[in-house]
Amino acid sequence: MRLFRVMAGQEGSRGLPDFLNHHYVSCGLPGLGDLGLVGLTELGVKLRQTHGLDGRELERQLEAHWNFAHALEDGDYVVAGDGERLYLGDLGDYYYLETFDNAEERSGHRRGVTWLRRLERSELHPELAAFLGEEGESGLFGRSVAPEELERLLSPPSAAEVPPLVDEATLREALDVLRAALRSDDPERRERAAAAIVRAAALRA
Repeated sequence: MRLFRVMAGQEGSRGLPDFLNHHYVSCGLPGLGDLGLVGLTELGVKLRQTHGLDGRELERQLEAHWNFAHALEDGDYVVAGDGERLYLGDLGDYYYLETFDNAEERSGHRRGVTWLRRLERSELHPELAAFLGEEGESGLFGRSVAPEELERLLSPPSAAEVPPLVDEATLREALDVLRAALRSDDPERRERAAAAIVRAAALRA
């Protein structure tokens, strides 16, 4: 399944409260008509003619609109947020509401959502947090994710995922130095080396 992100506003039909209360998300520019009825080339022409886009901005908007209307499928997931709050939802099909396809509402392009739970940004895996912090109103996660990986992304990294501060080879080298110090003629040095070895053994136990 795919994971999509949408930046919501504070109020109105593009606001997070309306998303939550009426079970949908919306993104995209107005005046393009039903995106479900156009192909990729025609969508590019509409964006160019209606909004004067070209170059990299045209490519970016074309990708975003196409992903929202066509690349996502029923059962994919969305994270919607307004900068403070984040919510995870199960996406439904794309649909178009002409009444809301104007410069004021800007919410004619929609997908139904079954909201699942609120997320705490501080508890997310860094990979997901970085994705949600990317620029742009919307975005598609770089790869498909299985349900078990989604749960991993919604949680802080486990101890097994956190790389050690010192690699194993360096630790072995340090222990060799301490072992050599145990044979020193200096009693104080031998004592410090012994204490350091005992502490290291306790931490690795």
